[in-house]
Amino acid sequence: MAKSLSDRITARAARLEPSQTGKNRATFLALRDDITGALADGWPVKTIWETLHEEGKITFSYQAFRGYVNRLIRSSEPVESVKTPEQPVEPKPEPPPKKEPTISKPDAGISGFSFNPRPNKADLI
Repeated sequence: MAKSLSDRITARAARLEPSQTGKNRATFLALRDDITGALADGWPVKTIWETLHEEGKITFSYQAFRGYVNRLIRSSEPVESVKTPEQPVEPKPEPPPKKEPTISKPDAGISGFSFNPRPNKADLI
C-alpha cells in the first residue's frame, strides 16, 4: 500500500535543507522567552537586537527581527487597559448641543469687493 500524503511530506521535509528564513525563525523562537522578558522589562526592540547580534546569537537583520517581534510576540499579547484599579473612572463630558447655522443677509449699505489694479497711494499709507 502507498504511503499517505502526510508521510510523503514528512519524508520530503526531512530530506530538504531548511531555508535561511526557516533557520532565522527557529533561532528567534528559541530566544523568544528571553526577548519577551526583555520587552516586559521595558527594553527597546533595537537594543535587544543589538545585544543578541553582538553576542552572535542572531545573524539576521533588524528589520527581520522587528517583524518576528511584531508577528510572534506582540500580536499574541493581550491588550491591557490604560487605567489601573486605583484610578476612578471619570464620566465623559456630554458634547454641547448642536446649533443650527444661521444665514445672515448682507446689509444694503455694504457694497461688494472691487479690485483696483492702480491703488491710491494715500490709502496705502
